Amino acid sequence: RGNPFANDFFNADRWGASAGHTWAPRREMTLSTNLYGAVFRRDWWRQSSNSRQRPNDSADPLCGGMANLHSTCGNEGRLRDYSVWGIEPKMRAGHRLGEADFGLRLHFENQERIQQNGQTPTARAGPTVENNRRQARAVSSFAQNQFRFGRWTVTPGLRYERVHYRRLNRLLSVSGENSLTNLIPGLGVAFNPSDRFTFFAGAHRGFAPPRVEDVINNSTGASIELDPELSWNYEAGARARLSRSLRLEATLFRMDFSNQIVPSSVAGGLGAALTNAGETLHQGAELSGRWDWRSALGTRHSFHLRGAWTWLPEARYEGQRYSTIPGFSRVLVTRNRLPYAPEHLLNASLGYSHTSGLNAMLESVLTGRQFGDDLNTRNGTPDGQQGILPGNAIWNATVNYPVEPLRASLFFAVKNLLNRTVIVDRSRGLLPGIPRLAQVGLQFSF
Repeated sequence: RGNPFANDFFNADRWGASAGHTWAPRREMTLSTNLYGAVFRRDWWRQSSNSRQRPNDSADPLCGGMANLHSTCGNEGRLRDYSVWGIEPKMRAGHRLGEADFGLRLHFENQERIQQNGQTPTARAGPTVENNRRQARAVSSFAQNQFRFGRWTVTPGLRYERVHYRRLNRLLSVSGENSLTNLIPGLGVAFNPSDRFTFFAGAHRGFAPPRVEDVINNSTGASIELDPELSWNYEAGARARLSRSLRLEATLFRMDFSNQIVPSSVAGGLGAALTNAGETLHQGAELSGRWDWRSALGTRHSFHLRGAWTWLPEARYEGQRYSTIPGFSRVLVTRNRLPYAPEHLLNASLGYSHTSGLNAMLESVLTGRQFGDDLNTRNGTPDGQQGILPGNAIWNATVNYPVEPLRASLFFAVKNLLNRTVIVDRSRGLLPGIPRLAQVGLQFSF
């Protein structure tokens, strides 16, 4: 799809598993436990990471232009191993006024990051220029209670988060540790005037911890004082069951982000010091619905039509925000629209099911146009890193059929059914979406 770097090579393997257990010691109490884990390995050998590297790097005499790309230009091996695992027990208990939920999660992540710079376009080894281990350990717990007062339901909740970080630079024999703790409140209210209608509203605190590389200096191991990114999230809406076949839901939402991690000075740029100073605002509406057509073509067949539309008229920078684009670091982007935040997003699907267990679905995903940079550049630049991402529509299809003797389900799925080429990213130049992808397999249940 137009990639001049014909020698780029990407190989990935992922293995994951989870196990769950549920126990009801008494009528109004349920205990559940979920254990999960995953391993992901990625070997990515590429000749360039951005438009200022090969073959545009004048400091590299063996790769001074496209003429050397397939002969003397070297490459970079970005070699990664990720592992994650955790355990999450929960308890739900009913009582006279409502229902209480409690939970705990222990979560562990480990990253092994190695970069080797090869001397030829097809090299698979070279001098090691990065050898890092990054680890995170998170302990979280939550408690919420659903109080019922007639047709009203009030649900206050509180979540506790503690994240511990560790980083090891094997090339410099330097390591460091850091940690953060946060309490996250939330409140939800619902009113049911009848069995067919529900009105709801809520306010919740959003929480996103910084990355390991953001809070521990790679060269010294010293801690960097960064708080988590925080937001206040509000929603209000209604759900309606207009008939046995038709359900609708409408929601207004507002997400007010503060404390976002951004470069600490207008100089900005790659490798700049970071601080908590970013603010953004997102607000809009969502409308979704489902219509079921049962007993179509006889009692053994049924269809459903499902749709969801998100309208995001406001997605902008707030406060004193400067561009992160090299050469424009003193340009204010306050009130500019956020990159990769389309105003319209529509998902619609038509489904079919048979009493034998066979089901199929045809889906369409429509994405509105987006800006690819914080300057809201409209015309594409020669390097492809700035400009608009045009709106697009992608079609997908799936078919599932149960294989009862094997306690399994046979599936067939096609993504990007029409094999359309669309732009999905500009951060390192024009990046196309996936071409038509067909998958077939068996999913087993134990």
